Amino acid sequence: MRLPILPLIALSTALALAGCGSEKSVTAKNESVSDVANKVSDAGLKFNPGRWDSTMKFVKMEMEGLPPEAKAMMSKILGKDRTFASCLTKEEAEKPDGKFFGQADKRCKYDTFSMGGGKIDAKMTCNAEQGTQTMTMQGSYTPDTYQMTMSINGAGPEGKAMSMEMQLSAKHNGECTGKEDG
Repeated sequence: MRLPILPLIALSTALALAGCGSEKSVTAKNESVSDVANKVSDAGLKFNPGRWDSTMKFVKMEMEGLPPEAKAMMSKILGKDRTFASCLTKEEAEKPDGKFFGQADKRCKYDTFSMGGGKIDAKMTCNAEQGTQTMTMQGSYTPDTYQMTMSINGAGPEGKAMSMEMQLSAKHNGECTGKEDG
């Protein structure tokens, strides 16, 4: 089963936001992923480069018309932590681009985006092959940590209704080791 594009966008956005300073803020409405990335960069929000250790947990996964085998497989991953590491280079930390904030997918735009004072609140809409998906993100961050809850609703495989919720958390963990996922 192929996961929709939104979780991938969410992960990269969350990693980007994890290292931001809380003294500045950015707000946007109806803007592309690239435009939001530029606003964050122009505002002088900086990220801590290095290794980021992250944990993701699916807390809800519902898809219309799933066969019993697929439901059983999905239930096995609910509530279980998945961990991964990524490396944020100094260049990416200084000037993140649209790709960094959501893989520069032109099918997606931020309906709303607010980040500042250690809080993030965003809503993104993507027009995927199977239909429209909407993602909301709420969370908190410091220069070295973040916690975020993301909800995804819309069309899944074959255009059937889909609803997911996941929790992400991460912490900066020193220098890159070369053993990170990305």
